[in-house]
Amino acid sequence: MAPTNTAREGTPAGTVPEPRTSLGHLALHFRPGERALATRFFELLGTRVQEFPNQFSDEPLYVIAVDRDTPARADNIIYLFALKPAQLELEAVIADRLGLGTDDAHPALVTFLDQREKWPESYLHLGLHYSRLEDLEAAVTGLRAEIADNPEFGSRVQGLQVLKARGEEGDREIDERMAASGVFSRAEEYAYGRHGAQVHIRTDLFATGLSLFGSVVELDFVFTGPGRERNAFNSPIS
Repeated sequence: MAPTNTAREGTPAGTVPEPRTSLGHLALHFRPGERALATRFFELLGTRVQEFPNQFSDEPLYVIAVDRDTPARADNIIYLFALKPAQLELEAVIADRLGLGTDDAHPALVTFLDQREKWPESYLHLGLHYSRLEDLEAAVTGLRAEIADNPEFGSRVQGLQVLKARGEEGDREIDERMAASGVFSRAEEYAYGRHGAQVHIRTDLFATGLSLFGSVVELDFVFTGPGRERNAFNSPIS
């Protein structure tokens, strides 16, 4: 069978064609009455948050443009709206059966939560990529300040894991940039793969699945240039 040609006809040699598809959107949910806390989280990450009426709920609908400079796109967005009563009722039953938050929690739940705390990227999560390391650093700095200054917000962030980047042997630029960073200089562990820096945030401000288990958000930056062609997002090697 002949290989499929994914390039568009008429594309000049050496140019990159417009993508046929892209990641459209992700739907997240906040608990009723907690929209201010949930939207504040995304504002701190540097996104653009827009509020709209929601015909199916008394709570508004939010459209979050991950790239705040291009808010009118039909892709690269997050929908954020209130959890439905049916899911809240189901989660209450699940939490009760598993003993969530009690001293008699089901062993499987204990094991699961322990693994997610130690290895958050192994859990269902949302990843945001920054094209500038300075923007990622600003997001982390803003989050830390909000956690310290706003106890209501801070109590809803259970963990913030900072993993510094490492390059190939002799790549002094990455080492020096990490050492000079106000966010990554104190990190003791490295991100998975080469050339990338990562931050994992555990929070229950919104749900990427069942809200009773909380969510994980990953912030990424990848160093590029000669010798840095491979990274965890195109060649998953350590």
